[in-house]
Amino acid sequence: MKYEHLVQMFNPQQEHGGLNRLQLWQGLVMRAENPQRFDENISSATVLRREEGELVREVRFGELVVRERIQFAEMEAVHYHTEPSDQHIGGQMSMTIEEPQAGQLFIRFTYINDLPEQAGVTDSNDPSYFVPYLKSAYHQADMQTARRILELLAEGALDSYRMQ
Repeated sequence: MKYEHLVQMFNPQQEHGGLNRLQLWQGLVMRAENPQRFDENISSATVLRREEGELVREVRFGELVVRERIQFAEMEAVHYHTEPSDQHIGGQMSMTIEEPQAGQLFIRFTYINDLPEQAGVTDSNDPSYFVPYLKSAYHQADMQTARRILELLAEGALDSYRMQ
């Protein structure tokens, strides 16, 4: 399965959206380093290893444990590589900053995993059956990420945030 969509980053309370590329980048980095600030379902997140432009973390959602390698392309994109396990299918997700015109910021979310995609599947035993629900969940989580970045901007948390 491949799923991709674009989210415009705009804060109607501020002229020109009030968000610059550096602040958006800092929000994406913060999401990788402190995911609990973006998802209340996360029980804990632990950075297992940190290297230049990359970190490996383990995220717990109750009993579900997800291990990810995250790569940073400075000021451009954050790429997540989720390891498959007995509890999770694994896959890839990227958040890429796009700026078609100065000050007009977007995040392109791209998901890739091994689920087959077939239209109109009605058998819940077929893995394709869950693809529309998964895409909807991805979209909802991505919209929450965008909202949370704008909230952090309003709180002043992005201007002082630096990659750890």
